[in-house]
Amino acid sequence: MRSSHHEWLFAAGLLVLAAVCAASVLAASFRTERDIQVHVVPLAGQDARLTAAGGGWRVDGGSRPQSARLHFVLPDQAVPGQRWVLAFNRDIVEEISVGNGVWRSPVRRFFAPGEDEGAIPSLFLFPLPEDWRGPVVLDVTMHSPVGNVMRPRVLRDFTATRIEQRTIAMAASVYASLFMLALVMLALFYAAHDRVFLAYFGFALSALLMLAALNGHLYLLPGFRALAPWREQGVAALTMIFCAAAVQIYLRYADLRTLSPRAARAANALCATLLGIAGLCLLGLDALRGAMQTASMLGRLAASFGCIAISVDAARRKLPMAWPIAAMSVLTGVAAIVAELLSRGYFDDMWWTGRGYQVALVACAALLAIGLAARVGDYRSQRDRAKLAHEDSDRRAAREAARLALAEGLQAQLKTLAAGDLEWTAYRRVLDQLQAILGLDAAAVAVFGADDQTFLVAEPVERKPYFARIVAQRQSVLKGLARTRAPLQVSLDDPAAPAQPGPVPAVVPLPLRSPQWGVMILERARGEGFTTDELSLAGEFGRLAVQALEQAHAAIRLRRSAEMDALTGALNRRTLDQWLTRSFAEAHRGNKELSILFVDLDNFKSINDTHGHAAGDHCLRRVSGALHGVIDGQDLLARYGGEEFLVASPGANADLARQLGERIRAAVEDLPVEWSGHALKLTASVGVASRWPHEHTPNETIERADKALYAAKRGGRNRVSVAPAVFV
Repeated sequence: MRSSHHEWLFAAGLLVLAAVCAASVLAASFRTERDIQVHVVPLAGQDARLTAAGGGWRVDGGSRPQSARLHFVLPDQAVPGQRWVLAFNRDIVEEISVGNGVWRSPVRRFFAPGEDEGAIPSLFLFPLPEDWRGPVVLDVTMHSPVGNVMRPRVLRDFTATRIEQRTIAMAASVYASLFMLALVMLALFYAAHDRVFLAYFGFALSALLMLAALNGHLYLLPGFRALAPWREQGVAALTMIFCAAAVQIYLRYADLRTLSPRAARAANALCATLLGIAGLCLLGLDALRGAMQTASMLGRLAASFGCIAISVDAARRKLPMAWPIAAMSVLTGVAAIVAELLSRGYFDDMWWTGRGYQVALVACAALLAIGLAARVGDYRSQRDRAKLAHEDSDRRAAREAARLALAEGLQAQLKTLAAGDLEWTAYRRVLDQLQAILGLDAAAVAVFGADDQTFLVAEPVERKPYFARIVAQRQSVLKGLARTRAPLQVSLDDPAAPAQPGPVPAVVPLPLRSPQWGVMILERARGEGFTTDELSLAGEFGRLAVQALEQAHAAIRLRRSAEMDALTGALNRRTLDQWLTRSFAEAHRGNKELSILFVDLDNFKSINDTHGHAAGDHCLRRVSGALHGVIDGQDLLARYGGEEFLVASPGANADLARQLGERIRAAVEDLPVEWSGHALKLTASVGVASRWPHEHTPNETIERADKALYAAKRGGRNRVSVAPAVFV
């Protein structure tokens, strides 16, 4: 399970921030001196009534102003430079003013703050005349579109200023916290390209606008004064937009779209309803004021319960910071309900009832930011895993391409080579490929046969003496490593010699068939040795080379078996015909000599009849071996049929062909053959013919050689007859 240590550190820091906000709320409401007692008396014929908690009166929302009478007694002794101030909590009212028959205050408005109220007003302040002493009676006239509770307080002006300053500090800390959280999430969005951070930016921004509207500070900004005509319905619209944003950010935090599509659809339906209420509020219809206030309250409750339910489900699934978020969501919801009850007069105004929900909201937003920021770690982990997987995939693809290229190259190249060139070519190609892929400084392949004869190829060639010495000195070690069939990095230095600093070579066994064995020796100076993947790749390349060599040798054997006569080891008739056709065409183009010799064993039928066909086969094999010992490397020997052989001698004229025929005849005559203890005497007749200049096919030359052979037979056998001298 992933540790949340860093998340809790962030949480501790943000809790300190929340504590600062709470302290500012407490300081803003802390009374440095005892207020003067104010008695509120609703005027006859008015709907205003005293609150259950006392100290204020409740006014139901409506279109006509409401009035009440205040009674209080000012001290007889005045303090020079100080005056008394009548203060009201700054709630949503169209306008409020106080006065009597001799004095009247200026009108204060929530949606249109006066320039003399300061940059961020937090109270409705009415400075009283400096010369007032003793009992004072004032009438308060207030027009509120929504139900509200007004709690008058009589304070000295420096006390009111101090309270206002502390309240301003609290509001500023709340606004700054939300603004910074919004900026941080926006930065994370640009860094991670995860739209959940953009959604959080909208959530924090909507929270900032909502709180600024509820505190009356939004309408001090030039661009937002345009919202003033919507009055309380504009505040309700901003509240609904915030609630929809909150549900969406909780939805994304808990990843319900993936885990619970049904719950996600319900949350989206709630958001659509909240936005619908916001749209109706922005219509500004007087007929909908009451209905919109009720709908707004129900929307806030639904959003609160929805966010709490989502956060509890996230906590159950152990998402990062889920339990703190769930607890703070509950606290925020409770604080919002208490603030609503306070506005209805069920609670007295204390530090945590009026502004506590704002601090709780900031703390909840901060915890959500931490929970979402954990997605950055997840994103980085996913990105790193994806990067590693991509790199591994590219590496595997490159090596697979190299493997396929090696396999195809070996197959294409080896099938054109003679048997003696196969091993050198195959292993040289493997070393070249490995040197390019692995960055080798030097490499060698050593293969030992049944007689311990060493085949050694090295790259570069200049290092071959070095590898030859290593192989000779450490042959037993290399043989033991070859038997393990596992690549290994091991020092090949002489144990008796002082240790020499430098890279440790890798020994990669070749999967050769017993009694053969072999290894590849790889050296690379850079790095800290070879990785398992690199050794595996080298082993795979070695396996491909061995496999290609086996296939090439098998193809050569198969080709030879198809070309050779199975009994005698000479070429068969089919191969002979192909060779003669090609050779005669080449000789004709180059105007070269080419002679044909027919060799037929004399009285061979009597051997089969007397000693059996097995004896005849034995004689044919012995004769074939003798003929192979007579002809040159460029000459061709084939079994033409039965006891008849044909020798083709490129470049030989009639005289040279006759001499070759004599050597063949003598070799057969002198050939000792025994069968079942009996000596068998063999002789052969030879017919010789040479290609005439106009002949580009072998038919005519073969026909003349055949006639020469029959002439030798008629002449007494065991002789050589040359055409055309015999046939004129």
